[in-house]
Amino acid sequence: MRAEVEFLSGMARGFKGRAHDVLDGHQRPVSVHVTDVAPGRLLIRGAAEDSKTLRQLLGWLESRPEVQVATCQRSTGLVKVHYQESSRFPGAFALRVRDFAFTLHQLPPKPFQVELLHAVPGRVRLHVRGLEDDDILKLAAWAATLAGVHKASASPAIHSLVVSFDPEMLNASQLMAALRTSDPSTWPAAPEPPRREWAATVFNSAVLAACVVNAAPMPVLATGVALTGLPLAQRAFQSVAERRITVDLLDLVAVGVSLATGQVRTAALITSLLGIGDLLIERSADRARSAISRLMRLEVLYAWRLRVDGEVEQVRADRLKEGDLIVVHSGESVPADGTVVAGTAWVDEKALTGESEPRVREAGDRVLAASVVGEGSLRVRVVRAGVETTAAKILHILEGAGAKPMTLQAKVDSVANGVVLPTFGLAAATGLWTREASRPISILITDFGTGVRIVVPASALVAMTLAARQGILIKGAQYLERLAQADTIVFDKTGTLTLGVPEVVDVIPTRGWDAREVLSLSAAAELRQSHPVAEAVRRHAQTQGVEVPQPEAGLEEFVLGRGVCAQVNGRRVCVGSARWMQQQGVDLTDAGSALAWSVPRDVATLWVTVDGALAGCISYVETLRPESAGVVQALKENGRRRIVLLSGDSPSRVAEVASRLGVDEAIAELLPEDKATQVRALRRQGRIVAMVGDGINDAPALALADVGISLRGATDVALETADVVLLRGSLDDLLLAFDAGRDTLARVHLGLGLVLVPNAVAMVLAALGWLPPVAAAVINNGSTVVAGFAALAPLFRQARAAQREDSTTH
Repeated sequence: MRAEVEFLSGMARGFKGRAHDVLDGHQRPVSVHVTDVAPGRLLIRGAAEDSKTLRQLLGWLESRPEVQVATCQRSTGLVKVHYQESSRFPGAFALRVRDFAFTLHQLPPKPFQVELLHAVPGRVRLHVRGLEDDDILKLAAWAATLAGVHKASASPAIHSLVVSFDPEMLNASQLMAALRTSDPSTWPAAPEPPRREWAATVFNSAVLAACVVNAAPMPVLATGVALTGLPLAQRAFQSVAERRITVDLLDLVAVGVSLATGQVRTAALITSLLGIGDLLIERSADRARSAISRLMRLEVLYAWRLRVDGEVEQVRADRLKEGDLIVVHSGESVPADGTVVAGTAWVDEKALTGESEPRVREAGDRVLAASVVGEGSLRVRVVRAGVETTAAKILHILEGAGAKPMTLQAKVDSVANGVVLPTFGLAAATGLWTREASRPISILITDFGTGVRIVVPASALVAMTLAARQGILIKGAQYLERLAQADTIVFDKTGTLTLGVPEVVDVIPTRGWDAREVLSLSAAAELRQSHPVAEAVRRHAQTQGVEVPQPEAGLEEFVLGRGVCAQVNGRRVCVGSARWMQQQGVDLTDAGSALAWSVPRDVATLWVTVDGALAGCISYVETLRPESAGVVQALKENGRRRIVLLSGDSPSRVAEVASRLGVDEAIAELLPEDKATQVRALRRQGRIVAMVGDGINDAPALALADVGISLRGATDVALETADVVLLRGSLDDLLLAFDAGRDTLARVHLGLGLVLVPNAVAMVLAALGWLPPVAAAVINNGSTVVAGFAALAPLFRQARAAQREDSTTH
């Protein structure tokens, strides 16, 4: 058997496998199929298309004691296997072969990105995107092997890579190019951080215990100081090299003063406590990342694509393109946004929209990437794939959460950085005045920076992640802050307070016109428009069985928020608001008498002209959302917030809606630019404005508001224009969004209190000589750890709840 396999392996090296063809810079997948021919005989197709795959298969077969003979036919590319069938477990070996063949299906690792964050000669800090924590460690280990590289260290927590190198041999561009083009299969095995962290914790604890019981001689303690203080010294020198003064430098100076004054035990206590504190903070961050990854499993790596010949092939999800036909089976995640063309299935969209119950999806329905097919199967035509999917955009927004920090964070960072030098000055003055070493050491250890830099971004990231689980996409921490601070909420009417599905109730022609003809021409003019009212006109024409002619291409004139004109059957047809018609020179003063019958009360009206002459009007109604009144009253919070309604509708209709909902102010007959002007005026009055709309006609107002909120759901225009997107399109979620902002600000203030108050008291006590350095270190690190856990607590609770839910459903 061994000789035959060696011969076949040599033959396999001669194959020019199609699986090594390159498509867009990526290796094509290999499909390996196993067929039972008869008891004890298997036929394997597809492995011979790639020499590496064939060698892997034959090597594995050689290792199996059940295999009697395996042959590969060069002409057909088929691998034939004869094996000894187990009498106790018939079919077991065939299953093992299928399992191994499935591993051969797997595609090369997903491409990753390396971006430059900071550079000084001989040293760079890089951001790595697209790799798991273990892979970042592997990449760092591989980078350390490059010629000219002195050291490479990874921080998986922040997806960071720091590389020190010889600038005479390498520059930053060459290093980044080498990293970007490296082959993950050549990276060495990653070290095991948990074991290293555990060892560091044990060592720090041992040094701490030795100090407490006074059980170690000074040389041993000095060695302990050197080892436990090494990470602190590295961070401090790194900040100095980057021309920054940080709290690490404060701590290092405190340790240095302790050693210089012969207080070795004090130095050992400080470094061990600092090390334990750092490990606890890192551990809490690891738990947060794990919880986030469990909550936001939005990335789908592979897809089953239907080829033209009817065969199904496995491809990388980011290789899909618009128009591809994919198959999604029960239990699988949808790999792209698309439209169902065949099949029926229950689809769970909870990870994207927060919907608790699965929905039935069938032909014609839309499905989103990362939703899960619970029961059934679907054939889906791809509409958006890769980075263009809704899931990818949500992940991108969450990954960039720190790019838009809170104003509060900038303020506390400024204060924390500003007190570093004064702390040095206070410590020096205290030491010179009292001639004691312990007081300045305690002062240096007491700082505010570490805690505040953890509390604010952690609280924001937790809130954004949990909000996303409820179908609320918040694009940055600053918008959480503004949601909490908003004192004026401006609503657009159509599609926001109303359902956004208008219904035509009547078509009223002027004398000499027929109602069906007016409807036909109006529907033709609105044929290419996406506004809800245009859709209502077309829908009414269809239900009335009215033939709609095609307008002449390229001659449409659309004015946002006003109306549309088109050339239909050689005539100029315009459909729009009364205000726009008057601007076009159409006299509507006697329109009522010109109409064949009167317009119903409490309806909105579109006016129709043909070649400049009034031909009739179309009346329609909009239904208020059932939850609108309750949401408006809840948002007012007993007068704390002012509610404003802006609309392009008629004054009578807007006044009627305002009265029913109880808004504070309503302004009618506004164009999109007028709405933006109103928002600008409110901000000039010193108000913090939240604008709620659909993200289309009110895009200028959304952009001008302190925070723009879209109810449009998971659509491109909403994801692009709004700061907050309600993915489910429900007005009730608006209350959850404001609650998220309020709760986040409350958690931030709590965390800042947990950091600032103990450290401020500790600094005063230290200056008075009532706080030894060891106690100062305990207070400083303890307050940071407690504040960090308090910020992350909601995420841990949610993760535990999700685990309990998974355990009860499986």
